[in-house]
Amino acid sequence: MRVCLATVHHNPSFTPLALLYLKAYLVEHDGVAADAITVLEFTPDDKTETIADRILATQPDIVGLSCYVWNIRTLTAAATLIKDRDASIQIVVGGPEVGPVAKDVFARTRAFDVIVTSEGEIPLSRLVAARREHAPLETVDGIVFRRGDEIVATADAAIVQDLNQLPSPHRPGYMDGHTSTRIVCLETQRGCVFRCNFCFYNKDFSIRNRRFDLDRVKHEIAYWLERDVEWIYLMDPIFNLNAERAKEICRFVIEHNHRRIKFHSEVWAEFFDDELARLMKEANFQFLEVGLQSTDDTALATVERRLKMQKFVDGIEHLKRYQVPFEIQLIYGLPGDTIATFKKSLNFAASLNTKWLAVFPLQVLPGTELWHKAGTLQIDFEREPPYALRSHYSMTEADMAYGHRVIKALQLLGDSRTLRFLAKERGITFAEIVDEWMEWCEQQQAFAPPDPNPKQFVAEYCDRNGIPPAFFQHFASWEFSG
Repeated sequence: MRVCLATVHHNPSFTPLALLYLKAYLVEHDGVAADAITVLEFTPDDKTETIADRILATQPDIVGLSCYVWNIRTLTAAATLIKDRDASIQIVVGGPEVGPVAKDVFARTRAFDVIVTSEGEIPLSRLVAARREHAPLETVDGIVFRRGDEIVATADAAIVQDLNQLPSPHRPGYMDGHTSTRIVCLETQRGCVFRCNFCFYNKDFSIRNRRFDLDRVKHEIAYWLERDVEWIYLMDPIFNLNAERAKEICRFVIEHNHRRIKFHSEVWAEFFDDELARLMKEANFQFLEVGLQSTDDTALATVERRLKMQKFVDGIEHLKRYQVPFEIQLIYGLPGDTIATFKKSLNFAASLNTKWLAVFPLQVLPGTELWHKAGTLQIDFEREPPYALRSHYSMTEADMAYGHRVIKALQLLGDSRTLRFLAKERGITFAEIVDEWMEWCEQQQAFAPPDPNPKQFVAEYCDRNGIPPAFFQHFASWEFSG
């Protein structure tokens, strides 16, 4: 029995943690030979034919594909080629892109044989056993499969309540020799206790958050701290959900991180105190993602997103006190938001003096509450990946077009300290500067080279607004010297 596990990365720098967990379970729980399981990773630039050829070259009986919004089209096309060349191969897919809407996926394609609707370790293990023993698929919980023209859903798979039952992939034989230039992904917990309607993170599980034992987490981190890696990504939905637990992990890292490996994680600002910020600085956390999303009460209530503003600000101040690098993230297009309320959120985020500022367009992802509430909220969106929002009850298509222009502008200027300083001038806001930048770019593209120069924009902006230009021109020359 040969198994090939594959995915197409959004960012190939990240190690394929989901696939490694699947392999570890098959090897260490079911006794499948490690060399009978091949893990293949592909980049966004890899052609469909290349993906299919490399998978077929492993001579698999079962192919497991890890599906996300960024790779579902490519993997579907590759699966179609694989089935065309060898119909005996069983193609199993899982992930947030397919699990919550399995029957819809089967209605769109005949390339897949089985869709896993929950966490994959146990269902895949039982699928491999069923294939080996020629047992019917009805005996495997947590899947949807095709039987002729019929779509069959089995009983829900049992939730793994004790995550420590899952064998760890952070040990010799899984990623050794392939990580020196990559970001090692590691979980300390699974699931999220919050109900943000735009996100699907095990929202259908009755147990919303489960944690690996601290001793196991420390052992896994220690394993990588002793190896030639540059970054470790603690890819929990909220690393500091339990602040005391996060502090204990940080203390362990501080004690053992002699190579000064960098750490990256996603956090909630509200859960910070002074001690945690200090510990994260000492542990060498070099990139924290802080989701703000919006400051508008209507939008936050509509998508069931919690924000305790004073605690958020206090948490940001703790991070700034210890100079822990963080990125503030906003979502453009939340139902309830308008252009005006988004600009207020943007101005607030810019005022926090974050090192990085990012805005992402809303995607109406399969299985999320927004997906289910689309009719109620008058949400019009693309029904194929990337599920881009077109409009809803508080934003028109023209409003969304404006938002995409803002996102493009901030890809260049979102991290600009020069513009942040300009926004502190009396009577000027960051959102107004962004608007002027977009208008200026459109004019420049009509009369100048296609890549407008921010230094020139700063000089002209200062002149138009009667601002002494020397400081800002000097800073822009340094910032945009490339």
